[in-house]
Amino acid sequence: MDVRIPLRRRTEDLHLGPLAEYSALRAEIIHLMDQQWKVTAFLITTSGAVFGFAFTSAGRMPLLLIIPFSSNILAARWVLCQRLVERVSLYIRTELDPHVPGGIGYEKWLRKSTAEPPGLRRVLRQAQTSPTVLAFPALALLALGAVAWWYPLSGHAWSDPALVPGLAAWAIGVGLTLLSLRLIWLAAKRRTVADYLHWRPPGS
Repeated sequence: MDVRIPLRRRTEDLHLGPLAEYSALRAEIIHLMDQQWKVTAFLITTSGAVFGFAFTSAGRMPLLLIIPFSSNILAARWVLCQRLVERVSLYIRTELDPHVPGGIGYEKWLRKSTAEPPGLRRVLRQAQTSPTVLAFPALALLALGAVAWWYPLSGHAWSDPALVPGLAAWAIGVGLTLLSLRLIWLAAKRRTVADYLHWRPPGS
């Protein structure tokens, strides 16, 4: 017995796969964004604990040099999550959207509403919309500044043998903080090749 499936039903079935994949990918994006928030919250919590412990005694101030190291590691994790979100979004737009009748409207609207060419303006806009990312270099700079302010007032001699490793750790902290700033800058400035090629100024 030949049972034929109506053409309309077969067409609808072809759309179920992309829509199911879209739902799974949106859940993945939410998970990655949740990871970003957890990383930021962890940095703020641990940095607050380190600051509180360091300020209880002048001799504990060098412990603040831990913060630039942890800040750089966590900033790299935050940027990685951001990169994965961008890749998933690009896959949705380029691979899934053409297979859904009428396209995926939310993704099109989101891309259009945030379209902006690379540059300082894009970086500043992201800093305004995602100010939590600035916590990574800000806390590191605060820790480095506190140590630099503390040492001349601590009464330690400049000939102190502990000065050399302390300066080395401080200099490495500065380098890692600059690296964190660069990672954040590139994450805000970066656009995928497809986004850049298809971007058009508003109103064009």
